[in-house]
Amino acid sequence: MALAVGATIGSYVINGRLGAGGMGEVYRATDTKLKREVAIKSLPDAVTRSPVQIARFQQEAEVLASLNHPHIAAIYDLIEVEGSRYLVLELVEGDTLAERLARGRPSLEEALRWAKQLAEALEAAHDRGVVHRDLKPPNIKITRGGMAKLLDFGIAKRQGFEDEEKTKGSGLTIAGEIVGTAAYKTAAQVSGDTGGVSTDPFILGVAGLWITAGRR
Repeated sequence: MALAVGATIGSYVINGRLGAGGMGEVYRATDTKLKREVAIKSLPDAVTRSPVQIARFQQEAEVLASLNHPHIAAIYDLIEVEGSRYLVLELVEGDTLAERLARGRPSLEEALRWAKQLAEALEAAHDRGVVHRDLKPPNIKITRGGMAKLLDFGIAKRQGFEDEEKTKGSGLTIAGEIVGTAAYKTAAQVSGDTGGVSTDPFILGVAGLWITAGRR
């Protein structure tokens, strides 16, 4: 649901909207208990009652909770208030990679540093059986200190989990469904493949070419 500035979600006070996409709306908020700034992610109004989207939201929380890496934005909590669910996330200050590239081509040193950091983040996720599947410049933050952080695991897949979901008939995995952004997918994904561990390295390689060329 859309949140107004000053609205309260549990112990969090909304300070403003950070962005929105098909998988959620993100707000800047103040944690009044711990006196820190956080990001709050909510489901878009159009899908708040969708069992599939609610299941994906829950899975995103569980996936993030299973990961602990300096180049992956952390999750602090999953809360439910008046029937609506919210993720409480680390607030990563800085520009998205898309915003950074819009200002011009980075140096080779910067590009290599970001690529290494993202590769380490993906390796850590893959070691936990998690495939991101939506690696693209808007889902990468470059902190004010020049560090790359991977965001948005909204369509991430846990290896070995998808077949279980199909068996249970949850509807979370839909045959032939294409999720994410087509421009950042492999040919197999665009054809309907749900994406295995080879997906993320392929897109990271493509992204590396775009970064060095200064493209978004």
